[in-house]
Amino acid sequence: MHGKVIYLLLCLFAFLYTFSASKVINTGDAGEFAVGGITLGLAHPSGYPLYMEVLKAFSFLPLGSVAFRMVLASIIFSLLSLYVLYRVAFKITQDKYVSLFPVALLGVSYSFWGQSVVMKFYPLNLFIISLMLYAGLKVALEGYDRRWQYLGSFLLGLTLASHHTGFMMVVPLFILSLFYLRDVLRHLPLSLVFFFLGFLANLHMLIRGNRVFAPNPVYDLESFLTVFLRKPYQSASSVDVVKSSWQDLSGYYYAVKHTFIILISNFPVYTFPLFVLGFFWSFRLSRRLGVYLSAFFLTYSVLLAKLTFSQPLMNMDQWYIGAHQYFLPMLSGYALFCGLGLYALVRWLKNTELLKVAVPVGVSAWALLPVFERLIDQNFNDNYVAYSISKAVLSSLPVGSVYLTYGDNHTFESWYFKYVARYREDICSNDYYSPESSTIQPRGCYPLRLYKNSYVFSEFFRGNMALFASSGRLYSVIYLKPPNPLSNFLKNLFWVFSLALVPKSVEVPEKVWNKRLLSWQELEHIAMLDCANYITDDRFSSVLCTYSLPMFAYMMSAIEVPNPSGEVSYDIRYMGNTFRVSINVPGDKKYPGEAFRIPLGAQTRSFFDLYNAVVENNKPEKFRYYKYTAEYKSRSKK
Repeated sequence: MHGKVIYLLLCLFAFLYTFSASKVINTGDAGEFAVGGITLGLAHPSGYPLYMEVLKAFSFLPLGSVAFRMVLASIIFSLLSLYVLYRVAFKITQDKYVSLFPVALLGVSYSFWGQSVVMKFYPLNLFIISLMLYAGLKVALEGYDRRWQYLGSFLLGLTLASHHTGFMMVVPLFILSLFYLRDVLRHLPLSLVFFFLGFLANLHMLIRGNRVFAPNPVYDLESFLTVFLRKPYQSASSVDVVKSSWQDLSGYYYAVKHTFIILISNFPVYTFPLFVLGFFWSFRLSRRLGVYLSAFFLTYSVLLAKLTFSQPLMNMDQWYIGAHQYFLPMLSGYALFCGLGLYALVRWLKNTELLKVAVPVGVSAWALLPVFERLIDQNFNDNYVAYSISKAVLSSLPVGSVYLTYGDNHTFESWYFKYVARYREDICSNDYYSPESSTIQPRGCYPLRLYKNSYVFSEFFRGNMALFASSGRLYSVIYLKPPNPLSNFLKNLFWVFSLALVPKSVEVPEKVWNKRLLSWQELEHIAMLDCANYITDDRFSSVLCTYSLPMFAYMMSAIEVPNPSGEVSYDIRYMGNTFRVSINVPGDKKYPGEAFRIPLGAQTRSFFDLYNAVVENNKPEKFRYYKYTAEYKSRSKK
């Protein structure tokens, strides 16, 4: 029977994670996952059918909102991963107190905590990987047992229905199998059967991939392979990413460099000597153990970084998506080696039971100190940015509107409100294939026939966009500009965190438009309060808030100030999917955009204060990896 202390530690993490978890929809892919889960459909390639099924199961819990129930899946699988880590450490050291240390270390790390409190599949993926690690460990320490080979094979197949990085466990498991090659080959046929049984979880894609919600529908074997292999991402497809491991070998230098940056961003400096000591101690305990654990760590650090994260210079979004999400298995392996390093130190202590208990317990308690930091930078409890901004847009739209979106943070959140929250089902939400193309996909109008064949939306689906837009019911999250073909006959008018698209031949009196804007002033004010006060180090929240500021500024310009004391010149220029704002200086006219003036007075003073608070709260310096990004490098050169 293992010590009860581990259960107390896990209960502590359960409380902390639940307290700091997102209570509503969070940024990124969460809206899409919620819709795929509630409908038992699919997410973006590779579909993630296993995660969709898990989310569906958690959606039945009688706790909070549907979004919060699904976040609980992340919490549960993170706790299970921590427990498996404890069992792995205890299996090696047979010391229940030392084994607490890697659990404490991983549990409070920046990225592990961050992924535990939002709707993401990475905790589930880590749990499956951890089970495979434990199965291999049993063989490395106790000798070959075909049952562990069968379990590992089944989990390898199952992980292909979750996230493809889980299949990278084939590398350390293969290296371990070389020590037992004859036995492994003898049981290989049945192992392939178990692998196939695990892989069958992907049948979900063929069964449900064209019946319900699916961003990339699956109709047959060809479309299944397209989604499964992530072919829509072209050079980022699963096959092409694997090929890149043999190309541009200089990328391994950056892979090692970025791996080190991720580690120092997640763990205290004092853990690095423990890691090195644990690395060498694992070989002293058992050569097979050392080889196996080293292969595991190198696979999910240097090799994974080479596949996904080896460019010389990456922007903020790449750091957020890559460094903050992919490397949970590496963090787990690092924490394990640190635990082995602590075990080596404890063995050198005087042979007294007091020291053998006091030292590891004390070090584990010390490792928990970053809890207070995590309750700030990874606390999604009060982060309502994605929820409030998306709801503000949808609430502001006239009945029977078409809402054109682009990018995960706008598109997926609109899907959540439509399909899960059942809010504003009268709106047909379409998303741009790209900002430069007029190709739009009606994935937010399910079932499509209800919208396409209706009188309200029929002109839009016939391609008569000018006629439809003339009624004031066409809105877009991006600013239309060349080379987008729609920009030739539609003009942009500021709206609530979006833009109204109106035919260029239609003149809308400015006073009429401003009056409509002011009717949504309170709603927009609430969303900006969320942008000014959230404390989470969440890159996508910052993107949403920063993108929404010009719309807020335009609303300020519409406020009547009887006796203004002055005015602010506001110039916004659109570049790609973002923009450049100039205040009291002319903007760069080579970019399309708008200019307007905001009156200064008692009526706008509180709005100016709120605007400045949002700017301050969303500075790029807040992001933990900012000093390693391309944006920081370019600013430093200036």
